[in-house]
Amino acid sequence: MAEPISPGGARVVDPIITGVARGYRNAAHVWNYLFPVVTVNARGGHIIEFNAEDFLEVDIRRSPGADRQQVHFGHFGASFSLDQRAIDGKVPKEVLEDAMAVPGINYSAVAAKKAMNIASLQIEIAAGKLATTPANYPADNRTAVSAADKWDGADAQPAKQVETAKEQVASGIGMEPNLLITGVPVHRSLKNSPDVIDRIKHTEGLSEGKAPQVTNEKLAAYFDVEMYAVGRARTGKKGAFTPIWGNVAILAYVDVTPLASIGSPSFGYTYRLSGYPIAEPGYYERSCESWLYPVTTEDTPVIAGADGGYLFTEVTSE
Repeated sequence: MAEPISPGGARVVDPIITGVARGYRNAAHVWNYLFPVVTVNARGGHIIEFNAEDFLEVDIRRSPGADRQQVHFGHFGASFSLDQRAIDGKVPKEVLEDAMAVPGINYSAVAAKKAMNIASLQIEIAAGKLATTPANYPADNRTAVSAADKWDGADAQPAKQVETAKEQVASGIGMEPNLLITGVPVHRSLKNSPDVIDRIKHTEGLSEGKAPQVTNEKLAAYFDVEMYAVGRARTGKKGAFTPIWGNVAILAYVDVTPLASIGSPSFGYTYRLSGYPIAEPGYYERSCESWLYPVTTEDTPVIAGADGGYLFTEVTSE
């Protein structure tokens, strides 16, 4: 019996390397903005929470021979455990056979990217549930926008509402929020908001009657935040896909520095096991006559400091 055709025999690039999976990012997903990745060395542990010591007025002047002041590096908070997500990218033998006629097609990389897209979507769903649940925020850090203040109203002033929320976050963690994430309905209303358009027109000095282009960068400037992102991902099935983020806006301070893993007042993190995700060499599975390319992730999004976020719900009238 003839041996099954191998990826090499089909002129496909050698079996996928972990770098294909580790470097993958779906542009439609925003979980990594709100929950930046930090590496951990165990599959479970405790979230390190920090107090307000950095903002206290303290006399740290020292006389010769006197005791030195000390600062504590946080305390153990809620526990966490990483979720392992394992999926195989499947390439039927027949596809590889047909690939012999098209040299250079990298089916192993295609399989890895497809598998990573699915794995990333699961993190997006988990992150969306965490970030859009009002009960995960302090009572003063969440609001259902009233009918008179909906962001798609003709007289709405979204930036003014966000400024009020910024002050609430800053009073809780000593840092102003640097990120705003909106769902698609909210983003759509902002692109047509009279207040947004008027602000941009004056900033750019546009002539009367000329409408400005409303981009993510311009919305970041409008709200005076470093980052503005739109949660566009959906989940479900054909004909019934539903948005993960929906009619919400999430304001947060997130720490994306290399030292994030040792503590800051960041709203959230995605704890990821060191060395992951990994993509293993493909192998032939006779039962389905296909080459399988395993991809495994070990991570979980967590809210590390709820005071660092502010949730707007029912933002538009949609």
